Amino acid sequence: MSLEISRRRAFSQGRLQRRTMLWFAILLALPLAVFGIFAFYLFNADYAVSHTREAAQAAQKAAELGDVAGSALEAKANHAIAQINAALAKGGPDVMRNLRVASFVNEVRFLLVYDGDGKVIPLATGTLETENDFLRHFSGLFSTLREQIDNAGSAPNAGGWTVGEELVSYVRCQHIGGTRDICVLFDEITLDPLFEETLDKASAKLNDRLLILRDPVGRALWSHGPSNLSTSAISDLSGSMRGWRMETSTPAVAHHGLLPLIAITVPLIGCWLLLIWYTYRTQQARLLESTFRSEMTAKLSHDLRTPIANLRLYTDLLLRRSGDEMAVNRYGTVMRAEVERLALLADNTIVYGRTAAPVPVRLEAAVPDAIVDATIARYENLFAAGGSMIEVTHNAPRAGLFDRMSFERILINLIDNANKYAPGRILVATDETDGKLTLSVRDFGQGLDSKLQAKLTALVQPGGGAKDGFGLGLVVVRELAETNGGHVNVENADPGLRVTATMKIKESA
Repeated sequence: MSLEISRRRAFSQGRLQRRTMLWFAILLALPLAVFGIFAFYLFNADYAVSHTREAAQAAQKAAELGDVAGSALEAKANHAIAQINAALAKGGPDVMRNLRVASFVNEVRFLLVYDGDGKVIPLATGTLETENDFLRHFSGLFSTLREQIDNAGSAPNAGGWTVGEELVSYVRCQHIGGTRDICVLFDEITLDPLFEETLDKASAKLNDRLLILRDPVGRALWSHGPSNLSTSAISDLSGSMRGWRMETSTPAVAHHGLLPLIAITVPLIGCWLLLIWYTYRTQQARLLESTFRSEMTAKLSHDLRTPIANLRLYTDLLLRRSGDEMAVNRYGTVMRAEVERLALLADNTIVYGRTAAPVPVRLEAAVPDAIVDATIARYENLFAAGGSMIEVTHNAPRAGLFDRMSFERILINLIDNANKYAPGRILVATDETDGKLTLSVRDFGQGLDSKLQAKLTALVQPGGGAKDGFGLGLVVVRELAETNGGHVNVENADPGLRVTATMKIKESA
């Protein structure tokens, strides 16, 4: 029963340790989870900052491209106004023809000149619309631009975009001298090559992003960059390009939030698991050690039970026959042998504290049959009190080197089991052949049914253990035999049960 109590205690301790390990793992995981969440938000915040910075840089680049396009547009318009002004300065009867040539060369769609005396010189270079149609359609814009240049000071100029029924047009007016205003109008179609050439040069190194220039009505006039990208930033242009907009895609920014998070959390999780594993292994080792010590104590207690009972019996006999000197001497001799045996058993257990079946540390020269006779004689009264009579068959009369202590323990455990479960006639037989010392003990009880025989057979297999206190003596016998290079066999003898144990024996010098 002591073994069963120790096992229950060990099981309870194991369950408590597992519960403790679970709480320990949870407590260790909480800081890791908090750190992981913090790192996740930190890296995502860093990505958001990087993305915002890239978007701002993209918007700035779009504005710069808009300024480049506006500068090219202003340069083209100013050049056309300069040539038209030069043609007007020449005067003469061919002035109208010269104005038409200057307008045509500079791709001016419509020309409007105001002189100081209020004279208006309209000039249409196309045939789709008449001069009156141009004046009627753009008169409001012309008036607005002229007011702007009147209020602008010396050498003023002003420009703006207007949306027609079919086209988007640009009008630029410039005050020349003190009396003359020249306004020129360009169609969007004529400005396409200008924008394309200018923007292609300015964006030659921006192949990592998509750029789209859209006119005031939203039509894409120019694009540059990979077509598989999508624009994510819109910049409204200013200056001469007011009303236009440039759409851009931000350069691909690697989302570094997940990778650093993995780089940090994976080692932390690995350390956490290693710590949990190490702690678990340590606790398991302690649990196994505690369980083993409990089993060792139970086995030692089992081995001590028989000699202690024998000591108690002989003490009673000694007290009863204190007047018989011969009997007292014989009983005293038995008691001294038992005490020596107990001392040796205790010493071996202390030296080999991890097992109740120590490795053979002291091979003694002895005669196996003589040890059997002496041991049985020492316990004769004890077994007789249990109702057993022991008969011995001797087949190991030669002296040899073997573990005497283990041999005695095997013999006592086997006889004790037979006396306990099948008291009566008990046969003990020895044999010694080919370096093997054999000891068998047979009782004449009811034997074993198939279920019980299987249970006992499992006990004598390597690694088998006693359960509920059943078979503890047989487990001790098996461990002693295995330690000495032998084995144990259990079989029905019809009637009764025979248990055979073997161990190594060497020839004595």
